[in-house]
Amino acid sequence: MSNDTSPGGAVLRVASANFDHGGIDPGTGDDFRWHKTIDTLAAWSPHVVLCQEITARPGTGPKEHLWATANALDMMPLLAPPGPVSVTGNHPAILVDTRSGLLILDEGPAAYPAGAGPAPAWCEALLEIPGLPHPLRVYSVHLPARSAVDQLSQAQRIASRIAQNGEISVAGGDWNNFPRADAGMLTSAVLEAMPPHLRLPRMRRQADGTWGPNFDVHDALTAIGLTDLAASLPPGHREPSALTATGINGGARVDRIYGTEGISNAAGRYEQLDTGGSDHHALLITLDIPAIARIVPREAAR
Repeated sequence: MSNDTSPGGAVLRVASANFDHGGIDPGTGDDFRWHKTIDTLAAWSPHVVLCQEITARPGTGPKEHLWATANALDMMPLLAPPGPVSVTGNHPAILVDTRSGLLILDEGPAAYPAGAGPAPAWCEALLEIPGLPHPLRVYSVHLPARSAVDQLSQAQRIASRIAQNGEISVAGGDWNNFPRADAGMLTSAVLEAMPPHLRLPRMRRQADGTWGPNFDVHDALTAIGLTDLAASLPPGHREPSALTATGINGGARVDRIYGTEGISNAAGRYEQLDTGGSDHHALLITLDIPAIARIVPREAAR
């Protein structure tokens, strides 16, 4: 692991990046936006990247594009099936820096049987990390953009899975929904000014007829003990110091990273950056390895 300066020594850097249709122009195939996201991630030197919207270059498949992304960062890639309501073949994926000693013990989700309902909206990996006595499971999440019902269903499924497994876990990505810590910036005026297609999945009508924020996804995650890591940090440990919107449509942080019980005590720094390559900002959370090592996972439930 890296020996970057941190309160406890070795750190684990976990990034999240929505590539916006792979960072590829659908008409020309130009990849200049992809390069911008890659440049940002390379500068951060993450150990894990939670990727959303990995798709195919014209004339190729998503695996080829994911391998190009992984090779550019010198990381190992894991690809999940496309999102359950994706019409463009956007996949969640995970990149792992195995050069730093991380070992991939498992990946998922498993192939979902046809006719069994919507497939999971995430990619996951179980990692062995130097300095940790227990594995860490990470999830790259991309919830459906068009339906609050579908979002809540997926959020409940992943929350229940995390709770049942009892594993030390980090889950991040594009939740397409709002967190309670950002309630102060989600005034009726701000919500009214957002594009109408975002109202049904991210808002609900209030008694006075104005729009109010929908926190159902966040509430499902925190109900089983997950913590919004950026919000858990004091302003001096965040860049920017204030909690700010992560997408071009404003509003609030639809992209977030959560951790199971104790992970917030290991969080040392949060960074959020507009890469210029996507309609979403990239995120980076720095976690203290010795602090994570002190967390005792719960026994898995039946």
